[in-house]
Amino acid sequence: MKKILLALSLVPAIGMCQLKNKTFTIEGKVADTKRAVNNTIYLKYQQNGQQFTDSAVLNNGNYHFKGSLQYPVKAVIQLKVADSVEKYYRSTRLLKDYAHEFYLDEGTLLANSSEKLQQTIIKGALAETDHQQLMAKLAPFYTRSAALYESEGRKIYESKDVQAIAKYTKKSYAIQDQIDSVERDFMVTHLESGIAFDMLQEYTRSTLEPSEIEPMFQKLQSSLKASAEGIAYAARIEKAKKTAIGALAPDFILKDRNGKDQSLSSLKGKLVLLDFWGSWCMPCRQTHPHLKELYSGYKSKGLEILGVSNESGNPETDYKKWTTALDEDKMDWINVLNTNNRSDKNKGILSDYAVNAFPTKVLIDRNGIIIKRFVGNTSKNAELLDEIVKQQLKSTK
Repeated sequence: MKKILLALSLVPAIGMCQLKNKTFTIEGKVADTKRAVNNTIYLKYQQNGQQFTDSAVLNNGNYHFKGSLQYPVKAVIQLKVADSVEKYYRSTRLLKDYAHEFYLDEGTLLANSSEKLQQTIIKGALAETDHQQLMAKLAPFYTRSAALYESEGRKIYESKDVQAIAKYTKKSYAIQDQIDSVERDFMVTHLESGIAFDMLQEYTRSTLEPSEIEPMFQKLQSSLKASAEGIAYAARIEKAKKTAIGALAPDFILKDRNGKDQSLSSLKGKLVLLDFWGSWCMPCRQTHPHLKELYSGYKSKGLEILGVSNESGNPETDYKKWTTALDEDKMDWINVLNTNNRSDKNKGILSDYAVNAFPTKVLIDRNGIIIKRFVGNTSKNAELLDEIVKQQLKSTK
């Protein structure tokens, strides 16, 4: 019982912290209602996994909504349009000019657009005010990113020049790094905002380090932590602790290409890099040339790489795809095959190591303790991996 209580210590007790309904009203006006069918406008949002949809009648472009919610949430106001219009926007994936996304919060919200609904400006919602401030900070970077694509990216991708694409990607990643930095800075200084939980979930979409994230989560609004999404996230934090930095790496046994059992525990005493990859994953395979160099330089000093391939879960085809990739990439380190489907991250080794994206690499010291986790194939990850391996094995001759 004690173990269960510890495991649930982060999870808000719903019985002790009941979510309370808070009222909101939206007084809105939109100038362009030409596409509206039957002068109808919708309000859509989710709460605790449930979808809520309300409708109102437009009167000379004016509309009114009243309702309740338990915590701030992303919402959409959208004109009811013809099916053909919906189909067109779904097929082209263009931004709908007859819809507007915003943060719905308690209180009286004023929504106004002098043109199409997409240009609506919302006032009166604290969460939406924060969201608008964030977007203003990010706008210059999005403009630069779009300009880079128009001036270089479009032509380069059409030419299919691999080297040119690599150079362009590096420039694009540099801008994205700046965007990520601005978002993180805003998030850590606005943890009590209604948008903070969404930002935290996006920030940890592919990896979550509990020592960094748990203190942030605890500062979120109590209603967000007590929501169904908040409880699920708290459980994710608890799960991540099992493979966090400083934790003992879970042992496993999987078979190599020759059908021989390979276990993590058999490599104790070596510096081990777990590489979660797949034959289908080009970003994964693009890291293999670097791993070959690293392995060649440090194998004799105590480095071992244990690759874990993740395929479709179909034994009839997985083995061939996996071994073909092994030969093509000339991998000369230990490699095993995960027999579960790569998309099922709640089973087996992917669940044990909380792998949410590929490639994921986990560095484990000589005592079986996790030192670092790397997600993605960025040059920063490669440089950091080199530094840590060098530092860990510097005393080995």
